[in-house]
Amino acid sequence: MKKFPFIFTGLLFLLTIQSQAQIHLVPAAGVTISKPNNDAFNPKAGYKFGASLRIGEKWFIQPGLFYTQYSSEVDWNDLQNTPNIDLESFNQTGWEVPVMVGYQFINADMFKFRAYAGPQIGFGYKTNGNNFTDVFDTESTQWAVKAGLGVDILFFTLDADYGWGLSDNFKVDQAFSNSSFQNRSFNITLGVRI
Repeated sequence: MKKFPFIFTGLLFLLTIQSQAQIHLVPAAGVTISKPNNDAFNPKAGYKFGASLRIGEKWFIQPGLFYTQYSSEVDWNDLQNTPNIDLESFNQTGWEVPVMVGYQFINADMFKFRAYAGPQIGFGYKTNGNNFTDVFDTESTQWAVKAGLGVDILFFTLDADYGWGLSDNFKVDQAFSNSSFQNRSFNITLGVRI
């Protein structure tokens, strides 16, 4: 088990050498549309911004770091029979670290087309909403998987991906113990490949 960090570091080093210094920094920003997989939630638009490293050419690894805001609207009448509270908007913001593995199907000088997938971990989330934060505490760590498609035109990048939450993004109190709150998100980002 002690050899694992050395093996992992060696594999990354070999990949870097094999790619002949094909490492690109990709700062990007975009829009998220998300909702927990619960009928009481309606999707709203949020945002994300950050950067990733694309390591490799035909096959690539792309770790990143993004600050993300997910926005939704909860219908308290659907979630819990609460007639005095109707719809409430809330935002959830935090840091996310995706690690995508991908393949470039088209790898021309002026145009590239790729597909990718991989895990993502999120942390440091905070939730804003008057009644929402009284009932829910945001989970400290959230796991997800993502898959997407992207194009490069010259040095501009455009990506569209979908994320499936694997863990609840809220610690719910006893009244909601039978509910599930894994997040689902659709993301579009525009970036620059440096």
